[in-house]
Amino acid sequence: MHFKFCFESIPDEPTPAAMLKYYRKRRGFTIRQLAERVGIVPATLLKYEGNQFPIPYPTATAFADILQIDRKLLLDDFALFLDHPYSVRLREVRKAYGLNQTEFAKKADISYSIYAKWESAARQPSRKMYEQLAATYPEMRI
Repeated sequence: MHFKFCFESIPDEPTPAAMLKYYRKRRGFTIRQLAERVGIVPATLLKYEGNQFPIPYPTATAFADILQIDRKLLLDDFALFLDHPYSVRLREVRKAYGLNQTEFAKKADISYSIYAKWESAARQPSRKMYEQLAATYPEMRI
């Protein structure tokens, strides 16, 4: 009988990068194996694990499915915002401020037409636009 033990403890600082690396090792995947299963190159996975790049939302959910873990372990602030879903969160925060879409967008220096598409979920905000929104409306962070 052979036993395989993982002596590595859960990371002290459970960042998405640290959790990805921990669960990849815990499930016995090499960098190459997990990267191929998700459809990315191993160098990209190394950058995610090294916290050099944020893990994109669709990639984080693919990793979570393969590793059989809660996807929220691999989501940063922006990905959590997208997961909420973002259109609901935008509406919640806007209504808490008592503003219409035009006023809300103007205060964050965002085009009304772009903002309206986000709130209706016709378009998804970029990471940069999310950061701009969160700087104006800190409640946007989940």
